[in-house]
Amino acid sequence: MVTSQEIARVTAMASLLSNTTRARLVAELTRGPKIVGDLAEAVGEAQATVSKQLGILREAGLLCCKSDGRCREYGLTDPQAASAALAILQELGALAEETPRER
Repeated sequence: MVTSQEIARVTAMASLLSNTTRARLVAELTRGPKIVGDLAEAVGEAQATVSKQLGILREAGLLCCKSDGRCREYGLTDPQAASAALAILQELGALAEETPRER
């Protein structure tokens, strides 16, 4: 049986990754830590947008950050959990495409 606490953790993660930019950032960070500029280029968003979304992910505890002067490198606090969450979202997306919708 799934506990209320487990359901809360899953829905919190799903909520975080329901934003396309945040999901793309997490996917990019599963490849390893990166600086904001590289992340912005990788996901095709402005640095300001990426910085805002990284702040949300960091506040949620999904990211850690190392500072070296003005440069900040972001990484995942738990790469395995992030990869698992992305895989689940991918499966849900595939299921949604396969499920016929009533009109």
